[in-house]
Amino acid sequence: MPLFSEAQRVANRIGLRAVAKGEEPNALGGDGLGLDRVEDGDGLRRCDGPATVDGGTAVLADPERRAAIHRLHHAIVDHTYGVARDGWARALPGLHAAWEQLVEKYPGRARAAPRTQPDGSWVADGNRRLNPEQNSEACKACKDVSDEGKQVILPAMQRIEAADPDRKLAGLEHMLKGEDRLKEKIADEMAAKAWLTLRQALDTVADPVRFTLTYTPDRYAGGVRTDVERLKEEGFELIQLKNLWASDQYKGVNSQWCRTETGLRFEVQFHTPESREAKELTHKAYERIRSSQASPAERRELEDFQRRVNELVLAPPGVDEVKDFRRGRDDREDHLLRDNRRVYEP
Repeated sequence: MPLFSEAQRVANRIGLRAVAKGEEPNALGGDGLGLDRVEDGDGLRRCDGPATVDGGTAVLADPERRAAIHRLHHAIVDHTYGVARDGWARALPGLHAAWEQLVEKYPGRARAAPRTQPDGSWVADGNRRLNPEQNSEACKACKDVSDEGKQVILPAMQRIEAADPDRKLAGLEHMLKGEDRLKEKIADEMAAKAWLTLRQALDTVADPVRFTLTYTPDRYAGGVRTDVERLKEEGFELIQLKNLWASDQYKGVNSQWCRTETGLRFEVQFHTPESREAKELTHKAYERIRSSQASPAERRELEDFQRRVNELVLAPPGVDEVKDFRRGRDDREDHLLRDNRRVYEP
């Protein structure tokens, strides 16, 4: 389904021409752009010579003209994403209803709650187990992760947020992976790689601590690049960055980092408000797709649901300039690179 109907596209062109001619104020509070013609919102054109409007009818040889083009660009972005936000808000109730229908059609299997046994061992769904000594060490390790996340990494993220009003930390209630979920990850790693110590298994977990930074669409691409550099300036090492805006299953930029002093890994996701809402709406579908419980038919319907949600999320301008990065791999990182998507897990 197209984001804009033909009637909406016509209205967009009319509205942008009115902004450009000064007949309406633009979204930035200006009084128009002082240009004679702006067709279809594409007055900005690439050329080898000076910047022009409409292929050369107004040569931008002075600062006022350049400022006018700058205002036009922001008017186009504001108008386009305003329509997209309205469409997203209208679609949300139907998307939530579609998810409820899928839950009813494919009720999930109940999982046994993780628990500590009388002898001090820990057991969980899927035959996961830590012996009493391992469980005691895991409890201490989880406490260390919590302390380091709260006392070291969170203040750094708050400094990055405070450096510029164009970004906001979101979802801090999910900053720490739950203790039982972290123990499940540790147990899985130790079962798959018997030579690992518990601390080594913990070091392979990509997101025991995780953060989300959100930006408005017009500030997104530049904000992501700037904040990646700010994270490096805080002393963190970038392990991997993936630009997933071209995916039909998930929208956003996800990154994995390491605090070199201790080896603790953490995740930073970069979102617009709408892409973050889409991630939260599709999170349980993603979990089911990853599980071994979903049938091929269920998996197809879940992927179709994720596709329906994410096709309504408009990519921010300039997002292609955010490039993927992967640090040189070592053996303990192999499992981190299996998935194209990382999301908050309970």
